Amino acid sequence: MFSSLGGSGAILTFQIIGLFVLMLLSKIVESRAAMRGCQRNPLPPWLDRSLRICFLGVLLGPTALSFDFYYMRFPVATMLLLLYMPSYSNLCEQQGGWSNLYARRMFVFRWVWQYFSLRLVKTVDLDAKKSYIFGIHPHGILPFGAITAFNYELSADSFKNLFPGIELRTLAATFCFYIPGYREILLAGGVVDAARYSAKAIMNSGYSLSLVPGGATEALYNEPTKDVVYLRKRFGFVKLALETGASLVPVFSFNECDTYTVMGTDSPTINGFKRKFQAIFGISLPLVTNIIPKRAKIVVVVGKPIVCPKTDAPENAMVQEYLDKYIDALETLYNENKDKYNSRPKPNLTVI
Repeated sequence: MFSSLGGSGAILTFQIIGLFVLMLLSKIVESRAAMRGCQRNPLPPWLDRSLRICFLGVLLGPTALSFDFYYMRFPVATMLLLLYMPSYSNLCEQQGGWSNLYARRMFVFRWVWQYFSLRLVKTVDLDAKKSYIFGIHPHGILPFGAITAFNYELSADSFKNLFPGIELRTLAATFCFYIPGYREILLAGGVVDAARYSAKAIMNSGYSLSLVPGGATEALYNEPTKDVVYLRKRFGFVKLALETGASLVPVFSFNECDTYTVMGTDSPTINGFKRKFQAIFGISLPLVTNIIPKRAKIVVVVGKPIVCPKTDAPENAMVQEYLDKYIDALETLYNENKDKYNSRPKPNLTVI
């Protein structure tokens, strides 16, 4: 039996070692983009699982050891952590996720839907026998419209009711599935890994996908007075559509950027930290003035599909052609609906 001092020293030593391990892991995952949905080949499954188990051990190991040492006669928390590791590292988000999507019927989605007076608007019927990639814009600080409108099932104008028969999964950054607890909530809501190799495998299994092409970078342009989308360098989702023969569907979430006010900063240190953080984890750290989102009236409008020919290895010129078509369709969708759904007058959509 350790003394109290000896036990505390052992736990502190474990935490220091864990810090160095995390620093080493951060260099590995940054170089391989393992935590943020890389565009390269996947890591070997054994290595991917090992990275996740190491991350979980460093993240929760000291807490479990401390709890057991100070409060329990037996290593209960440590045993629970060990029992959790197999399901935590099973990589199911790379194959389509869970089949029981009970989170799509949870009260949290209903609360968000009501809080923002959210509406999902259909402009055209979609053939359920075909597959689609729904590109949702803008990201906002938190993409409430993208997440809620496409995943909540119990509203009369939910995606499930407006587009019956389309089996949908939503993409999220790989790092999201490293966070224990949050990972399970995402899987229960039909959210899967955003890595390109995962997305392609999931589409080939018969699913359609919804995603926010602008991602974390677009969140840094969040501003209530104008709508900005980060899209001209986003070739990946277009290439995925061409490789799988899926149709591209532009979607715009009006008033999404009204939920938070962002503080601008010219600090090189802060900007450098944010770029480093995003490079590793694939999520941004915008500085907001309000923690609780404002009650903006979010209206998510689904546009017309752009049919893409299935091409095993689309050339860059072809990808650029269909990206240009997509941008044109998105701008048309925005211009046709901005006066109807924007809560305030705004200039034309800015695409960067």
